[in-house]
Amino acid sequence: MKKPIAGSMAVLLSVPAFAGGYSYEQQTTNFMGWDILPYVTLRGGATYGNLNYRFNDEKKSVAQNTYQLRAALGLAMYDTARFEVEGSFFTKGKDTKRFGDIADVEVTSENIELMANAYMNIGHYKYIQPFAGLGAGLAFVETKGESAAYSKSKDNTAFSGMATLGLEMPFGCYSVDVAARYNYIDVQSGLHNFSGDIGVRYKF
Repeated sequence: MKKPIAGSMAVLLSVPAFAGGYSYEQQTTNFMGWDILPYVTLRGGATYGNLNYRFNDEKKSVAQNTYQLRAALGLAMYDTARFEVEGSFFTKGKDTKRFGDIADVEVTSENIELMANAYMNIGHYKYIQPFAGLGAGLAFVETKGESAAYSKSKDNTAFSGMATLGLEMPFGCYSVDVAARYNYIDVQSGLHNFSGDIGVRYKF
């Protein structure tokens, strides 16, 4: 997962060299008094996940480290707020636990999310802009518990919610975002994801 993220970032970051003189203000479209700016964004990062998993009539907290790739299409209200639809893709998370009399149970989870996110700027700054966000949507999750003698798997479509704090650094028609996220997925007895990512936004 690291190589696709790094390659995608390199491609996006190389394009400003061909966009000379293209300013943010020139791109905006006024709609009912608001300066509207469409954008696309690509984000990559790492996630620490905590899955409360039940197996063999016992519940354990399972730690899972994964990588993530997020892609979104959105609209920005100049210097105020952003609204977007985002698809999130996570690598497989896994950990090994004992559940009662069954040892060495490998617990894995894989999930894809479709989210609607809203972000609001905190104050008004020229070079580094803090922002906060909330999101809600659906997660498509497969969880599995396997040992030498037992196997249990389940596919779920579940509610997903997300809270975000981040910093935006604008560069003409591009912005670099650095964000910390908490993501809850209502699967099993709860999947809690704590993520950090960096992203590049291209503003049309």
